[in-house]
Amino acid sequence: MHIDTSIGRNFVRIYVENVVIFCHGLPYDPGSVIEKSYDQLARFFTDRGLDSVIFDFSGCGLSRGDFSLTAWVEDLLNIVSGFSKVDLVGFSMGGVAATYVAASLDNVRNLVLVASPCCTDSVSEEILSKIYLNARSKSVLRGIGSYESFVSKLRNELEEYAPIKWIDSVRKPVLIVHGTNDDVISYESAEALFESARQPKYLLKVINGDHRLRKEKAVMEYILSWLKKKKSGKVIEEIQL
Repeated sequence: MHIDTSIGRNFVRIYVENVVIFCHGLPYDPGSVIEKSYDQLARFFTDRGLDSVIFDFSGCGLSRGDFSLTAWVEDLLNIVSGFSKVDLVGFSMGGVAATYVAASLDNVRNLVLVASPCCTDSVSEEILSKIYLNARSKSVLRGIGSYESFVSKLRNELEEYAPIKWIDSVRKPVLIVHGTNDDVISYESAEALFESARQPKYLLKVINGDHRLRKEKAVMEYILSWLKKKKSGKVIEEIQL
């Protein structure tokens, strides 16, 4: 992929390939990914030799459009298709889009799912209510309508794009990362995804880890090493926070 821009007075074309693309989850706070820890995360990976891409899904941050999981899938298909090779790292609901895209496109090298739901049952009514109220009060999701329409549409889309339905079609290495103290998406979701995934597959069980594992340096260092193929290759590993 090339990007045309300006630096000072000069036209510049930048060629970027073989990147790690980070897919954010449902946002809790307003603002773009460049204002959140995703920007620091991208810098962390880039400084260690893996060029990184972050972006706002539709209906979020600086991107246009309204929120829907279908729009998120379309966003990621479009972005990934612009590169020759990518690694995908999906956080929470971003892992739903990442799994579908990894199953659909041949240029995905590796898939990492962090605290991602396996299916509709992974997201409780209580969590959906909190997501909706937060989205409305902080204006972090655009175009979500009433609570009833939001929940109905999200559950229908989750049913269609549920990672548990698509992960066995992912024919590249998969790393599943989940915290045992995750109070948004339970650890059992990771076990279900791991069971359904094809080989080669790996599971990192984060003892005492909560839902926001991207803020845990030890977890991100593990993912970085796994993507760079510097891990020992154990199928199931644990780290404790």
